[in-house]
Amino acid sequence: MNVKTYEINAVSYQIRIIKESDLDSLLLVKNDVSVHMDRFQQQDGGKAVYFGAFINNLAVGYVLLSLENKEDVMAYTNHEKCADMIDLLIIAPLRNYGIGSRLALACEEYCRENEIPYLGLDVNPADTPAAQRLYERLGYHTVGALHLDGVYDYTDSQGNQGKYEDWCIDMIKPM
Repeated sequence: MNVKTYEINAVSYQIRIIKESDLDSLLLVKNDVSVHMDRFQQQDGGKAVYFGAFINNLAVGYVLLSLENKEDVMAYTNHEKCADMIDLLIIAPLRNYGIGSRLALACEEYCRENEIPYLGLDVNPADTPAAQRLYERLGYHTVGALHLDGVYDYTDSQGNQGKYEDWCIDMIKPM
């Protein structure tokens, strides 16, 4: 049989708060149970809201909205509260279709509804310039200097282990 290609014209998706019952689906986006369980714990404790993008109840992306104050940008917000958008991720085949923008907008809407005056995030301009451009299009602006956001262990495709330094800039947007 020959391989046939078909197109899907319009696929609808939902943006909603993630529940623990979504865990199996989330593992298709990021296969790390401990990360998701930590986020559920933050959400259950009122410290965060975990938003997901779903097609037919299958997760295709997510973002964590931390309600904890983003302390490193306080000088740029007149010391007003600033929530923190963390780890916005869309599965590779569905990037550049606006799903990431919709997740960011869900975070913004939550902040406005809850009278949180600023929303911030960290982005690595060298490794994820497309993400930085997305945030700029959405009205975020850079504050502060490039900083080391974290150091992470990784294993490459040949099985070699190493450490990745995540050098980021802060971006904020008034709500």
